[in-house]
Amino acid sequence: MVAGIIVLDANKIQSRISAMKILYYYWGENSKEDCIECMEALGYKVSVFAMHMKNYVSDPHFIEAINAKLKEGFDCLFSFDYFPLLSEVAMDSGLPYISWVYDSPHYTLESVTLNNPCNHVYLFDYGLTEQYRNEGCNTVEYMPLACNTKRLDRICSPIISSSSYKHEVTFLGNLYNDENNFYDQINYLPAYLKGYFDAIIASQSHVYGYDLSAQLINDEISAETARYVQADLGGGFRSARNEILRNMLRKKVTVNERHDLIKRLGDNFSVDLYAPVKPTADIHVSFKGYADYRDQMPIIFASSKININITLRSILTGIPLRIVDILGAGGFVLSNYQAEFAEYFAYGESIVWFDSPEDLIEKCAYFLVHDEERETIARRGHDIAVKAFDYAVLLPRIFI
Repeated sequence: MVAGIIVLDANKIQSRISAMKILYYYWGENSKEDCIECMEALGYKVSVFAMHMKNYVSDPHFIEAINAKLKEGFDCLFSFDYFPLLSEVAMDSGLPYISWVYDSPHYTLESVTLNNPCNHVYLFDYGLTEQYRNEGCNTVEYMPLACNTKRLDRICSPIISSSSYKHEVTFLGNLYNDENNFYDQINYLPAYLKGYFDAIIASQSHVYGYDLSAQLINDEISAETARYVQADLGGGFRSARNEILRNMLRKKVTVNERHDLIKRLGDNFSVDLYAPVKPTADIHVSFKGYADYRDQMPIIFASSKININITLRSILTGIPLRIVDILGAGGFVLSNYQAEFAEYFAYGESIVWFDSPEDLIEKCAYFLVHDEERETIARRGHDIAVKAFDYAVLLPRIFI
């Protein structure tokens, strides 16, 4: 499937790095400081371009400004997530465009520009990578997501070494109990279609590690649904009607799953919830609000006995950034199962996963009182983060 930990030749890396000058496009993502810090530590020369892009396909003022910047001389253009406009700029400039995608779903990948030969697009989900490659796209490759373990160690090591826990069970993430839950807004589907979708959602809630919608949402169902739901990305994009519908159902599964699991956890344990929106009244947890990604989040992970991960169902096989962040901070992870776990982790040695709501409750109860075992697993998980998910390990694989 995929190679987990790869060792590269140091001399080859250094010779490639010595002349590398990168134009980094910044659009407001959380990872900029960590990524650039590690790029520069490796010897790359990095310049940031941060102009707002008004349209992903056409923006003459943006193109004029970035072309003026490119005259300074660069070896490649880099961004987190994929921007069709950057691909076109790179094509015109004769530069490689390196895109490291960490959002899911990420619909700009449906752009007709994805096959531009300048592209080197890295996806953290092997299942999605294979999907695009099977469709004939040779510009996408697999790469897990990264963290800056040196920075995280500076912040979290004092907490880990003193076992200063402030939280029993923590969930940091979005419950999506807001206007972005599009499935609940569609109340005009005919009964047979609504029943079919509800059955998929209910069945998927009991299944981890396999995506039912990929098989059950086909062209026929999608075309029928299109009579009632608009699912068009517009000019410059391929038809993604099937995938948009699948992701709408995946999102609803995630909404239901997070609500149910957090409710069960709150009924049994002391749970701290960090989320942008308050939970519904039936969820009995300590609501802490939004946590800043760079400064607050690592401390929360390090000072929690158990960090819960409930993966977005649109992530087919991949390891979410949330898990990488928890491991990098030295925290203990209890997660739903993802297929790529087998490439990096041995169960119970560096991470623990659950396969049902009942299993989640049992494992929370067990690890809350088995401190030494839990802390040993967390240390091993941090070791994996250093060896497999650090920017210092992954960036040379991207730029070599």
